[in-house]
Amino acid sequence: MNNCFAYKNRECIALKETKCKDCNFYKTKKEVEEGRRKAIERIKSLDKETREHINETYYDGKLGV
Repeated sequence: MNNCFAYKNRECIALKETKCKDCNFYKTKKEVEEGRRKAIERIKSLDKETREHINETYYDGKLGV
């Protein structure tokens, strides 16, 4: 699982225990980046009030949408 986004320094940074075999959270770095891009596009498609609420609540106002 060396190409998993959460595998760093021989440990899983996403879960408390490093158990890579059959892990449901496994994603490559590319898959994670694509998921984040899609999430941002979805947020951008929302109305202004909702975008601002999400931006302030989850991104500390740094999202820029």
